[in-house]
Order: sequence, then structure tokens, then C-alpha cells
Amino acid sequence: MQEFQNVIEKSSCGVGFVASRTHHYSHKNLQRALYALSCVEHRGACSADGISSDGAGIMADIPFEMFGFEKGEVAVATIFAPIDKEKRRKALRVFEETFQFYELKVLHYRQVPIDTTVLGDTAKSSMPCILQAFIQRPEHCRTDSSFDRLLYTAKQMTRTKEKDAGIVRDFFFASLSARTIVYKALTKSEALSDFYPDLKNPSFKTRFALFHRRFSTNTRTSWDKTQPFRIIAHNGEINTITGNRSWAISREKYLGVPKDELLTREQISDSGSLNEMVESLTYRSSIPFVEDILAIMIPPASQENDYYKFWSRAMEPWDGPALISYSDGSSIGGRLDRNGFRPCRWMITRDHLYVSSEAGSFGIDESMVESKGSLQAGNGIKMDLDTGKIHFRDPSYSRENFDADFEHRLEKLSAIPVEETEQSFASMHLFRYTREEIDKLLVPMITDGKEPIGSMGDTARPALFSDQPRSFFDYFYQNFAQVTNPPLDYIREKMVTNLNMYLGKRPNIFSPKELIPQFPGLETESPMLSLGQMKMLRSINESVSRIKTAEFDMIFNRDHGEVGFRSAIREITEKAIKAVQNGATILIISDRNATWQHPPIPSLFMLRALVNALNHSGLRLNASIVVDTAEVKNTHHFACLIGFGATAVCPYKALEYARFSGNRKLKGLDADIKETNLIKAFNTGLLKIMSKSGISVARSYQSSKLFTALGIGDELRKHFFPGLYSPVKGIGIKEITAQILDYVKEAEPRSEDDKLIHTYQWKEHNRDSEGEKHSMTNTRSKIIHELVMNGGPGLDNPELYDAYLKLGEESAPVNFRHLFDFKIPFESIDIQKVENRKAIMQRFGSGAMSFGAISAESQRDIFLAMKETGGRSNSGEGGENPYYYSLGVTGSVKQVASGRFGVTAEYLVTGEEIQIKIAQGAKPGEGGQLMGVKVTEDIAFARHSNPGFDLISPPPLHDIYSIEDLKQLIYELKQIKPGMKVNVKLVSGENIGTIAVGVAKAGADIIHVSGGDGGTGAATLTSMKHAGLPWEIGLLEVHKTLCAHDLRKYVELRTDGALHTGADIISAAILGAEGFDFGKLLLIAEGCIMARICEKNTCPRGIATHDPKFKAKYKGDKEYVVKMMGYLAEDVRRHLARMGFTSLQELTGRTDLLKLKKIHRSLVDARKLDLSYFTDYDESLHQQKSEENPFNEEISEYNQNIVSICRSAVEEEGSIARSLSITTQDRAVLSTISGKIAGKTASKRAEEIRQKGKSETDHRFNGNIELTFEGSAGQGFGVFMTEGLHVHLWGEANDSVCKAMSGGKMIINPSKEASFNPEDNAIIGNCALYGATGGKLFVHGLAGDRFAVRNSGSVAVVEGTGLHACEYMSNGTVVILGKVSRNVGSGMTGGVLFMRKNQAHQVNDEYVTPMAPTEKSFRLLKKLLNEYHKGTGSRTAATILADWQNQKDSFLMLVPKGVLSSQEQVDSGKHKVATKSNQVKSS
Repeated sequence: MQEFQNVIEKSSCGVGFVASRTHHYSHKNLQRALYALSCVEHRGACSADGISSDGAGIMADIPFEMFGFEKGEVAVATIFAPIDKEKRRKALRVFEETFQFYELKVLHYRQVPIDTTVLGDTAKSSMPCILQAFIQRPEHCRTDSSFDRLLYTAKQMTRTKEKDAGIVRDFFFASLSARTIVYKALTKSEALSDFYPDLKNPSFKTRFALFHRRFSTNTRTSWDKTQPFRIIAHNGEINTITGNRSWAISREKYLGVPKDELLTREQISDSGSLNEMVESLTYRSSIPFVEDILAIMIPPASQENDYYKFWSRAMEPWDGPALISYSDGSSIGGRLDRNGFRPCRWMITRDHLYVSSEAGSFGIDESMVESKGSLQAGNGIKMDLDTGKIHFRDPSYSRENFDADFEHRLEKLSAIPVEETEQSFASMHLFRYTREEIDKLLVPMITDGKEPIGSMGDTARPALFSDQPRSFFDYFYQNFAQVTNPPLDYIREKMVTNLNMYLGKRPNIFSPKELIPQFPGLETESPMLSLGQMKMLRSINESVSRIKTAEFDMIFNRDHGEVGFRSAIREITEKAIKAVQNGATILIISDRNATWQHPPIPSLFMLRALVNALNHSGLRLNASIVVDTAEVKNTHHFACLIGFGATAVCPYKALEYARFSGNRKLKGLDADIKETNLIKAFNTGLLKIMSKSGISVARSYQSSKLFTALGIGDELRKHFFPGLYSPVKGIGIKEITAQILDYVKEAEPRSEDDKLIHTYQWKEHNRDSEGEKHSMTNTRSKIIHELVMNGGPGLDNPELYDAYLKLGEESAPVNFRHLFDFKIPFESIDIQKVENRKAIMQRFGSGAMSFGAISAESQRDIFLAMKETGGRSNSGEGGENPYYYSLGVTGSVKQVASGRFGVTAEYLVTGEEIQIKIAQGAKPGEGGQLMGVKVTEDIAFARHSNPGFDLISPPPLHDIYSIEDLKQLIYELKQIKPGMKVNVKLVSGENIGTIAVGVAKAGADIIHVSGGDGGTGAATLTSMKHAGLPWEIGLLEVHKTLCAHDLRKYVELRTDGALHTGADIISAAILGAEGFDFGKLLLIAEGCIMARICEKNTCPRGIATHDPKFKAKYKGDKEYVVKMMGYLAEDVRRHLARMGFTSLQELTGRTDLLKLKKIHRSLVDARKLDLSYFTDYDESLHQQKSEENPFNEEISEYNQNIVSICRSAVEEEGSIARSLSITTQDRAVLSTISGKIAGKTASKRAEEIRQKGKSETDHRFNGNIELTFEGSAGQGFGVFMTEGLHVHLWGEANDSVCKAMSGGKMIINPSKEASFNPEDNAIIGNCALYGATGGKLFVHGLAGDRFAVRNSGSVAVVEGTGLHACEYMSNGTVVILGKVSRNVGSGMTGGVLFMRKNQAHQVNDEYVTPMAPTEKSFRLLKKLLNEYHKGTGSRTAATILADWQNQKDSFLMLVPKGVLSSQEQVDSGKHKVATKSNQVKSS
């Protein structure tokens, strides 16, 4: 089966439209859209030349008058044609002849007027010839719709004919319609109308104009990828795109149409594929409206009706953060994804509808605004361009659909009771079950219903190096989302997830006869089938049901070896095809009949063989595949089967073990409960893995193939896994068969003994003498202890250090770098000529181990040690160490992550660098949770929370749902302190090179690539072992990709992940790194013995604990860490001297210096590894950071002006009041002045420490700065706001209002000219108060989604909110006076929320509970309402206060479950048990 190429091209952007409600054609409509386009310029990006953009464009009505035609007389094609004249003539001839075949006569070509002087070099070099073709309307096309349908048919045939003529990408229809036209180019927003003078022509009149500004994560964008496309403009990412494309191929094969007829398979972005599917459904299917098509493709999570279930059988969701604007010339509208991950603000006046990614984009007089708001998750907006009628109605309730009978014909798959005597005879030995898998994985899943957790990362050999029995699933690694699209919180936001699957024939959405009626099907609540459901499925052929199954044994005869293995697969696929042709709609492949003589074929092999065969024969939609296997023992195995195409899985051996095993740990549990628990753990694990990639619906994850292979060769990729990324190639069928046969031969005699083998995958054998080899062991840690804790401060035991190195070499290879030695290109030099240890250690840094993950003392010593060495120390995401407040001890790198714990202006300005943690190696794509048992008073203070309560770090950063969001956060952080460097931490994974390009263009100074083998963080065992790639792969890909795009010189590269030796550091430098971070090695130097129980708060060496009993065991010292870093640096110097180099920087990117170690040649040959990925060298790779990043944005003039106005007030802590106007282009306003105020406070603390040796004062800023703004504030208004600031905005604001606010007060009112009711209209965007730790926010209007997300101490009053209000809140007080949307208080572990009782149905009662207010509570509420009314003039507040005795009872007080015992905290509204003065004393 032809697959899409591996490179994933995605983009994000700013998008919107203006449309006349009066059917008025006007040039002003176009001008308004062009202005709005310029207002979202910051959401786009440019290439390295700084002028060539990733794309800007406009869609509008065809200006027939300007072209000299009557409306309806012609259609217009805007064509990007080849520059080469001969090629262009050939392409146009094909175009004309093909269109003529459909009676579409090309009347005239127009060379579109352009001004190339506004283009950058990159855009100019790739610019096509831009033509407009005018096509005569055939007489039989009496409507624009029929004309457009015929044009689409001709276009598709033209594409095929052009390809046949050898013209593949050089001929592109930018637009083709009887109604609409597109102008787009690789220019900046403001230059688009300069490039196309047509756009300035007053005779260009239109009822609407739709605009788009692109930020491509594949920096070398192309003209065809710019938007708008022919129907849509898309802001966001389609996370499910690989699965969507896979199913499109299946539909294409089913229909028997030419390749690429539905979706282009190569060199197209996810947005391009989305547009093509919308086009296909518009012109090929029976679905009449684009509005309906988008609702079917992007269904809401909140609507569970027959309409959506009917269509869901025929179309899997296109899932991911998305704001889609569209127009077909008759209507215009937009739709938001099911999670609401993209901002969409709308505004209605008497004459116009305005929609944009940002409020304030159109510069409209507020007195003309009738209403404004934010589009809700899973909802749409539509306007009829002829009538001007606007609606927000869901299409399932339209007049065409609301009373129609959408019969989905699905029945629930029930279960039949299973008896113990019905157990399979499959041997656990035969299926490679190990003691670890039983004890560490299955038993905890059976007893607890969830996956077990571990720590200290995956130190074991990967499957491709292993000599132990390993599952075939171990060769695959889960992909995950980072930067360009967010992972999901499947726990706190499970309302948007759906695991339901449909068994049976899948109707082709392009075949109406298959939809009415649909073929009967079976529905399951998840892809995991119980033993009883599997039994029922097997019995279905005995019933009268039209659903029929066919079952096949996936086994082969061991005596026939490789030939038998191949022929068995071939025979099963041939029989399966015949079964489907004969009417089977469910195929069951099972290994229940496997024996030692007939061992099982790996289920993933058999599944892929079937999927490919069904696709090839055009039958993929006709049958579902159910895998009945003993191989599945953990959630990774389960996810692999679903991700590679299975509809359902029954892990019968694991389920039988749960029901019938005599394991003493399972005694006393009911059999049904045990099986249910195990299924729950599997399902939750699948949700976790799906969510890592931002996918919320299992039907979209099916066939998504979101995995990377390590050790899988070309033969397997070609025949079983086409398109799969496998960077080092590897084994084929011959080697797989040999592994199976060797294992069977060795294990069969052992099977008589009931004891299962022990391979020591999760923790090494006590003496390292059995099982899997590990890179770091208890034995090796003891050598480090002896090395650093004995003797003087000097490096006085080189022999012991060499013994440490030797012990590591004996376990090699565990990592890819262990395969290589270093070439000696020059004569060795005297070590005295090599840069000194100090210079090398300046490149070293400590890993991001937070106060919370480790103790205050452990973190303090690491900070002090790295400062002494001249290296970097990273705070982690736990806020400030207690020793900061007394002794000024703090990290030089301040981490900002999803939890935003303790992120204040002072926290940020006291660092030298800020790291944005997108993901971490131990569990990329997942969040974290610090259990309440570890949350002491000191930690609670640092994280602005309550002692004893769990603290949640959500999987996504809620202000980064796309690449332009990262750009915004980088901008905000750079505004707070002049010259601040920003570091973005990624995890090695597929497509990380493309992602890094986007990160560089977003303005990052440093890109950090972590290895997927994890470090010190707690994570589920399967995540540690199966998510994320080795840093060697990711680092080199990032380095190569940045070099290829001429961006490497602008960013510094760093890495981390089990860097234990000088050779590791040399390898990292050769692969592109300039900085090197260490985690567990530093903890070992402090005394860690690799007990791997960090998550339990019982660390035997007092490092990863806060229990006083265990903390007393801490014997670490900064000198131990300094000494270990010294040994490493000296080891690096020895290597450099031997190789003839004087410094590390001379090695950067020199992959030509790598050579395979002779000792590993036999392993590499046996595993058929191709190491050219590492060794291919080009001189262009010898690059490192040498210039400042041109994409850096300096402190804005607006913020500089505020600082200038307030300078004396800050310096003298005086008072000042000023009024200013503001626009949506003014972003992160107040961040710089907040940084100055925080710097003032920090300097006072530092001065006290300098004078007294310690600080004992609670330092505060005593000034008063009052600022009043009028207008539409850009993103990040009030970000990092501090005490001393009192701000009033008259107007509106966008996303991230008062994010990370730590003090001060902000009031937001609608514009003084506004005539709408504030109680019913949105005036701020999403994620207000994200991570706020103090201060007050009063909003006289509605807020968007995630209001007060992770609020940790601020006080807020708002008229109403969107989804997920107060999510993860851990402190503070919030009052919501009106309507809210779903999932209020999810993940809330502290603070108090007042809201109306009539909104109680929107609350997530898993996390919060109502509490009877006391008089103290009512006094607090009344006080806040009085203050709010005084500041805003709110009519709602006035009404409540005027009738207080009655109105107060309309309020509900919500607190986290478990806080009821602390009534006093709730009454006071102040939940911090620890205070700053306590913090100072305790440290």
C-alpha cells in the first residue's frame, strides 16, 4: 500500500474574516480584512532572510467588475504555474485540453500584476508564474454550485494528467471557483497588497474577505502551502492526520479511483489534506453544506446524538487544535475543535460579522458593536452571504437534520459468562512472560486498576541491542506531541475523550447507498474486549445476525522455519480476503492454538499483513480486525495493535491470569473485579498514549501508526510497515524467525518448571550477572561514592575513575553512542594545550530536578556546586528553593512548565536564563503529579498551595497549543528582563528536526534535546520504556535540520540523558551539542544508590524525600558534585588531547569523527543496523551558535515607554498615575515594568544578605503605579503583574490576561462607548490567571475557557466563563456571577470558588464538592462583590448587593474534596499555611 512520506508538514497561524450582513459589495470589506491580517502578523513567521514569510493570503468574492466580466459568466482559476516557459506551455495545454473535455472552455489568461520588490530572496527564488484563467460557464451548469462541482471534477482529472505529463508540484490551483478567488504569497501581512496591486484596486469589491497568516513548522515553506486554500483556512494542527490519510487511501482503493484522487499523499501539509477532504466531501458526497461537513469531520464532544453516531461510522474525527474558517461563496463561517484549543473571537455589528484569532483585529468603533464573544469548543458560526443571517446552531439541529431519522444500526457487544474450565492452553512460557511483567506490571494493574509507576528512567538496553527474550512490540516507540500541537489531559478532561469502537463493515462516506441503510454493526465501549465479549463474538455466526466472523490461527510450523513463517502469513491473508469477499465483516486472528511445535506469529506482523492485503484489494472498509492474543501484556502492546489497524484486542492470557490465577497478591478479589480492573488499566493506558499525541477519540487513533521503530529493517517496512520511520534500519523476517525459533528451542525444556524467566528489564540484577545490561547500576553508583566522598578536593584517584569507566564498558552497548569510537584525525597533543577544566565545566548544567522532586538540601548543594564550577543550575518546575529567601541560593536557569508552580516575576528575573519545558524524557507528552504525602509546608509555600494535597502538572502547557503560542510565550519571557535567554526543552522523537526549526523561528536562543530514556522523574513503567527516542537520534536530527535551513548559527544546542563519561560528552558534541546537562549522575554523587523509589518519599539516602526521618540520612555535599564534574571534565580533556583537538567546540557536528568499535561489529551485522544516519557527514554540519537569533524580539517600544514613564516611581518606590491607549498589537504589556518592580524587591533581599549574611525580612515593593488603558489589549496583557500595580482597562483583551500574576490589581471594563450588556458578552480570552499566585482581577464581562487555570493565590470576580474554569486551581478565591461551561473545578486541589447554584450541573464533582457557607464565607463574598461593584459598576453585582439576604443563598461555595476538614482556611479565603517569614526561618 502506498503511504504518505515520513516528513510531517504542519503549520499554525492567525485567521479570520469580515462579512457583510447586507449583501453589500465593497472595497472597504477587503481593506478591513487586510488591516486585520496585519494585526495578526505576530502569529506568522518568516524564513531566515527575515522577509520571505511562511505565507499570507486573502479569499474574497470574484471581482467580476474589475476583470471585465458579468457575474456568473465565468469562473476564475488562480494558478501557480511553472516558471520555465516550455514547461508552463505544456502544463497549460494539459489544463486546457482536460477542461475542454468537460466542456469547460478557457477563454482568457491574465498575468496577475505583482511587485516582486517586496519579496525576500527565499520567496523570490521559489516564486511560480501566477496566472488567472477565465473559464466559460457551460450552458448546462445553471447554478454556481453545479458549476463548482464540474470545476472540481475537471481539476482532479487535470492533476492526474499533469502528473502523467511529468508535472507534479509545479502546477497548483490556488483557487478555482465560480464565486471565490484567492490571493496568497510568501510575504508578510502588510506586504500582501503591495505584492498584489489588485488588492488596492477600488473596483475590487466583495461581500466578504477571509484572511490567513501562516507559521510553518517546516521553515522552507512553499507557495502552494500558503493559505487560504480553495475552501478553508486553518489555524492549528490535525493530530490524527496519519490515520485520516490512511483511511482516505482505503476509501480511494474501495472506490477504484486513481491515486491521490481524494487526498494528495506526498508533500502536502495537514491543512492541505483537510482542505482536500472538505472539497471531496463537498463535491463527491451527499452532504449538502460545508458547515455539516466540518461538523462531521470535527464533531463536538458535547453532542451524543444519532446524527453524529450515524456519520461517525463513515468518518473518523479529524482531531487536533483547530480554528477553521471557510467559504464556498454562498456562506461563510468557522468551526472550533472539540477541545477549544484555538482562540476565536467574534463581533457582530448591524452591517457586519467579524471573526478573528484575536479581538481588536478590525479596529471597529465600539459604539457600533451589538454583541461579541468567543466561539466555544466543538461549536461553529455561520452566515448566509445572501441573507446576512447568522447562527451558532449545531448542524445536527438544523431544519434539514433535527427531525430526520439517522439510523446508525449499531448494537452493543454483550458478554457471555466465562468459566475457569474454558481457559486457553497457551503457555505463558511460550509467550515470553517474565516474572517482572507479572509482578511489576500485571499484578498492580489487576489490583489497582492503573499502571504502576517507577523512577530513575530506563537504563536497560533497547531491544535492538538486547540478548534477552524480548517482545516484537519493544522495537516500537510511541510518538508524542510537542510544541506544534498539545497533548491532552485525559484524566481531568476525560469529557472530550471517547474509546468507543465499531465492529463490522465501515460504510464509505462517498457511497450514499452504503449510508441508507447502513450495514449492521457492533459497538464496544473500548477497543479492549473482555473474555466474555470475545466468547460472544465467537458465537455470533450461530445467530441470525447479518454480521459474520471468520477466524484464523496466527501460528506456523517451526520445522518449516522461515519459509513456513512466510507461507503461513501468506495463506492466512489469502483466506481472509476470500472470507471478506464471501461476506465476513469481522476477521479474528488468534494465537490460542499456539504450541511449542506451532509457535505464534507475532500479532503485529499478522495484523499488518492483513491490513495491507485488505487495502490492496480495496476491501479494508468491508471488515474489522480483532486480535485475540496472549502477546499483549501491557498498554504499549495494546496501543501498538490499535495504532497499526486493529479495531479491537482481547489479551486473553492476561485476562485469564487476572480471573483465575492463584497469585497470593490477588487473593480475596472477585474474579469480575480483577478482570474489570485490568481492562480499566489497559483502557486508561491507551487513553494516555493517545493523549500524548493530542488524540481524544480511539477511532481516530486506529491506523494512525504513530510510532517510530528502532531496529526494523527495510524488508519489514516495505511489506508490513510502509512509511514507518526507522532511522537505523535493522532486522528482517529471517532474523525475526530465527529469534522465535531460538527462543522456542531454549525455552521449551524450561517450561516444565513453573517458574517464569526474569530478564531484569526494570532494575538490574543485584550483582549485574544476569538478565539485561544497564547503563547505571547500584554497583556503579558505589564506585562514584568512593570516588567523590573519599580523599581530598582534588582528582586524586584516576585509577578508580578508570574502574568506573571499565564497568560501564562491560555493559555496552546500552546506548547508540556506545557503538562508536573516535577517529584520530591529528597527532595527539599535550593535555596542557587543551582548554582547562573550568572552560569545559562552563558547558555543564544540572538537570531540572525541582524542589519537591528532591529535598531542599539536595537541590541547594547542586545549585552551589554548579555555581562553583561555572556551570548552570536548573530550578525545575517547583518554584524557589527555601534557601533563596534566607541565603539567596537559587538556580541560574528558571524553568517554566505546565504547572507554573511558583512562577512569579521575581522568580524569573533572578535567573540568567529561562527554560520552557515542553516535555521531559521520562514521560514525554504526559503531565505529572506530586503526591500530597510529599507536599510539606515548605513545598506548599514554594508552589503556592496547601500542605498535604496533590499538585498536578497538566500534560499540556495551557498557553502553548501551537507554534505561534510558543512564540508568544518566548516573547513574554523576553519582555520581563532585557537580554534574558530563553531555552526550549524538547524530547527526542520523530519529526523533532522540523519542530526545532519552528522553535528557532519562534525566537528561542537555546534548544535542549532530552533523551527518551528519562532521568529522575517518576513515570509509568511503560512510558519510561516505550516513549521517546535516544538523544543521539533527536540531537543529530535537530542539528542537521537547523543546518539545512540556515538556522543553526542562531541557536545553541544542548542535550541530556545518561551522560556518564567523557566519551558520552565527546559523542554529544560530535552529534551537535554545545551544552550538556546531568541529572541522576549528580544525585549519585550526593549519595543516591539507584534504589528507584523516588516517588515513594522513602529515599534511603535522604535525597528524593521530605520525610524528616529519611531526610536525616542525607550526607551529600556540594563538593562531591564539584568533584564528579571535575572528573568528567578531565576525562573530556583526555579524549580531546588524544584526538588532537584543543576545545570541545571544534568537534561540534563532526560526525566524520565517528567509527564503529570493532568489538561491536558482529552485533551490528547480526542486527543489520545501518549507522549511516550517524556517520554521513557534510562540512556544512560543522556549525554552532555564532550569531544572535534574528527572530528575537526585543523589549517592545510600548513596554519601554511604560518603564520610562514609571522609572522614578519604581526606583524611589513612589506613586504615579497615567492613561494610555492600547491596540491588539501591543502584547505582553506590563511585563517589563513588572520585571523592574520584581528586580527592585530582589535587590533589596540581596543587599540584606550581603550585609548580614542572611535575609530575615519579608521584602516588598512599596510604590503605587496606577495605569489606565483604553482599547483592545493584545495577548498577555498583565502577564507577570506584581504588587504595586493598579491597572484599569476600558475595552477588551485577548488570551493570557494576568498570567503568572503575583500581586497588584486589574479591572477590565467594556469600552465606555460599548452599548452591549457586559453580562452577555466576552471581553477577555482564554487562560486568564494561568498560574497566578496573588493579586486581584475583576472582569466586567465574560471570560473565555480555562479562567483561573492553575490559579495559586489570586482573587478574581468575573461575570461568566467558558470551559474548565478553575482547572487545577490550588489556592485563591474566584467568584463567578453568571453562566459557566462544563468541567468547572476539574483537578482543583485548593482554594475556594463561589458560583451560582443554577450552574451546579457544570461542576466536575470528582474533584470539588459544595460546602455550606458560613457567615465568615458570606462576609468574604460580600466584601469582594462590593469591591468589584465599586471598580466595575457591574449591574449584576449591584442587583445581588441590593437584595443581599435573598441573593446570597443563590451562591454555591465549592472546595476541593478533602478540604472540608479545614473550615478555617476556607472561611478566611487565605489558604497558605506556610508564610514567607516561616519560609525564611525554616531555611
